Amino acid sequence: MSFKYRCGAQTISEKILLNLTPRVKSIIIGLILSDAWLQKKGHWNTRIGFKQSIFNFPYLWYIYSELGYLCSGLPLTAKTVTRGKLFYSVYLQTRQLICLNEIFNLFYLNINGQIIKTVKQDLFFYMDYMVLAHWIMGDGSKRAKSLVLCTDNFSLQEVVLLVNILILKFDINPTIQKEKNYFRIYINEESLMKIKPFILPYLVDHFLYKIN
Repeated sequence: MSFKYRCGAQTISEKILLNLTPRVKSIIIGLILSDAWLQKKGHWNTRIGFKQSIFNFPYLWYIYSELGYLCSGLPLTAKTVTRGKLFYSVYLQTRQLICLNEIFNLFYLNINGQIIKTVKQDLFFYMDYMVLAHWIMGDGSKRAKSLVLCTDNFSLQEVVLLVNILILKFDINPTIQKEKNYFRIYINEESLMKIKPFILPYLVDHFLYKIN
């Protein structure tokens, strides 16, 4: 706890010196491909937000154990009412940091003053097995002996780019399927078995069912 406490009291100079390790950078990119988001207003630096249902608290706590040095405090809880039902969630938010601007520029465009999330070709150079593991934990859905990545927030053109990156980086054969008016990435059993040994070390126990 003393370490977290010191983080909250960092000076501006100390914040400038913060850097993202390759491991943390891969984790963040995997989160952005799934459930996390970035915020950047005007000339301010970027911050990350990440929210999960209370059921997935073990995963959020694992993420906090990796990204806690970028945060000013512990994760917080929230509750929302949807269709008359009460849902509890837990979320974390980092400070606004220079070191996060690189990730923002990788995923966001400023079009006529409007900030739009997208997928850029440069993602190819960042994609690795750790990125893929966190993408699967966030947006992966088990289908018999296969896996579907629910890329609902991306356009068909962006999904095609993501598929091409997966083919080139991991030598697998994902396909695109349309489900409920969304374009999703389907990874068959053969491809899943090929990547499984490489992503398994990065999966938290809570989400092992997605690939088993």
